[in-house]
Amino acid sequence: MPGRREWCRFGNGRGMPRGAIVSVCHALVAVLAMDVVASGRGEAASFPPSEKLLPASTRIWVSVADPQALRKRFERSSLGGLLYDPLMSTFLDGLRQQSRKSADPLRGTLEITLEEVEKIAGGEITLAVIERSDGKLATLALIDTSGREAEVAPVVEAVVGRVAANGGKPVAATAPLKAFSWPMPTPASGAAGPAATADNAAPRQLAIAVTPGCVIVGDGYDAVREMSATVDKARANPTGGRADALAAVPAFAKVMERCGKGVPATAAPVRWFVDPLAYLAADRRTFPPKKNKKGPDYVAILRRQGFDAVNGAGGHLFFGEGDVDLCHNTLISAPPQNGRPADGPDRFEKAARMLRFPNVAGLAPAPWVPKGAASWLSFEWDIANAFDSVQPLVDDIIGEAGVFEDVIASLEEDPDGPQIKVRDDLIEHLGKRCAVASDHESPIDPDCERMLIAIETSNPEAVAAVIAKGMTSEADVRKVEAGGHVIWETVKAAAAPEKTAGAADGDDAAGRRRARQRERQEKDTVWPNLSVSVAHGHVFLASHRDFLERVLANPRTSSIVEDGGYQKVASELKQRLGGEWALGSFSRTEKVVRPAYELLRAGRLPESKSLAGSLLKKVLESDRALDGKQVGEPQDPAQRQQKVDGSSLPEFEQISRYFGVNGTSMQTTPDGWYFVGVGLWDDGKTKATTVEATQ
Repeated sequence: MPGRREWCRFGNGRGMPRGAIVSVCHALVAVLAMDVVASGRGEAASFPPSEKLLPASTRIWVSVADPQALRKRFERSSLGGLLYDPLMSTFLDGLRQQSRKSADPLRGTLEITLEEVEKIAGGEITLAVIERSDGKLATLALIDTSGREAEVAPVVEAVVGRVAANGGKPVAATAPLKAFSWPMPTPASGAAGPAATADNAAPRQLAIAVTPGCVIVGDGYDAVREMSATVDKARANPTGGRADALAAVPAFAKVMERCGKGVPATAAPVRWFVDPLAYLAADRRTFPPKKNKKGPDYVAILRRQGFDAVNGAGGHLFFGEGDVDLCHNTLISAPPQNGRPADGPDRFEKAARMLRFPNVAGLAPAPWVPKGAASWLSFEWDIANAFDSVQPLVDDIIGEAGVFEDVIASLEEDPDGPQIKVRDDLIEHLGKRCAVASDHESPIDPDCERMLIAIETSNPEAVAAVIAKGMTSEADVRKVEAGGHVIWETVKAAAAPEKTAGAADGDDAAGRRRARQRERQEKDTVWPNLSVSVAHGHVFLASHRDFLERVLANPRTSSIVEDGGYQKVASELKQRLGGEWALGSFSRTEKVVRPAYELLRAGRLPESKSLAGSLLKKVLESDRALDGKQVGEPQDPAQRQQKVDGSSLPEFEQISRYFGVNGTSMQTTPDGWYFVGVGLWDDGKTKATTVEATQ
């Protein structure tokens, strides 16, 4: 039976399949980039909306129906102002010259550049990932070329020439298709990426279909051929489409209907949808893990445990007007399983019962959240119900029934352990309110960011006693008094003593083994300097003691509630999503992104430990392998080389005006969880439009 430390490591994400969130982010980047460069629109669409043409097996879909209108709105946004600011031109030019997928998302997948899309786009632009009949994935770009037909031939010739120069060989294809195939590089050639493995180095395909008013580009010949035939059939009836279309999928229809409410007719939104578990399962079939790295099939586990109740997610993203810079409406579709009541505790089955987030009134920051913090998030979660529901999930992941109960029993019965009853002594006294706050300290370095998690408790004294009992049973933990509060801080273990004269070789080997074990534990620990305290009616867990001390000493007059930016965001969210909420958040984008920005500028982005830094690495260096490392890269982040040159980025203060404040709220609904988010220009900062920035 695994001990507590070993059991906790099962949640570190290693071996997990690639997330749909990352793929959606790349799809949004690609389509948004295409949309903002498209400068025209045909008088009439050449085919029905893409959701009526794409099959029900579409797993990721991102689309804009009116690129020209979106471009105008983008130019007035903070992101548009930032990208068009002359101060950013040197960095962006260098990024493009590196020919990375980050600089040109479509070039890395479909061999067509954004500039080429600009020349031919006249109407709707869609990027889709579909599951083929063999269960594997194919990526398609569907471009309405209404009014731009004269530009199509030169672009297609350029793409074909580029493919040939890269080793692509023509394969037999019927008109109007052009198809190519070439072998994927293997690890021996130094290439990286999901297909660059000995186990799944299948030949790469690319196909292009050119029909009147439409260009289809895809990485699967059959998928492009089928889509071309579908477009031909639908062209005679622009209001029609295929019977088994994405639009007919209930989850898709519900997401689009709910998220479209309140969106202005002139908003030109980016619409998106993902079928998460179906996508992840197909992704695993498309890029199977190496034989020597096979782990649990997490998709199959989630389905067995009832999480297939989440049958889709998507929404509308659009740029606003006035002080409102950006808006998004998002629905995670999760209707009750097997006709169960939507508001009941057993809405879902098995371990999925933990997905219970009650709506409440007054979901605002607690007084202890410091004014000036980078971000705050608070949500309601039935923790006791989640604890009672997690056992089958843990057992399923480990592959052995009863493991969870054994771990819980060991915490009570192990003479070397804390000897606590987790359910009765701890979980019973926890509330449903959870909060997360973040900030960063100066100077900015890979360890400058701070995070804190707080969980409400109905019996602080009992919880404090349990934590004290548990912490005193742990090695490498010290007790610190700060402002009348007790803090338990994890500290690094002392280095193993040097071998002294006369010491036995066996003793020295044992010391080295213990040192290596401590080193592995530190690497597997998300917060090696974890600090814990019970105060203000909450259990606090902080990444660093200095941030926890700041929170504990924070006066009510210095709360984030007094922040004018927070008040402005809260007011906007209440107008857009009335009633009670299950989640609320606020952040100052400037403080959230600055550490990652400065590390990128200094060439140290691989060392970033933050969520913002991780996302930036994914976007800028998307040619990495599945585990986030290229073939042959050092395991230590500090030794990895940054693949994008950030030295030409301007001083952060010169572009800080483009970063405002934003927030999100969420309601639990009969259909799942509905999110509304807004980004606002910050008071006191200059609103810079594209026109102003380029003059």
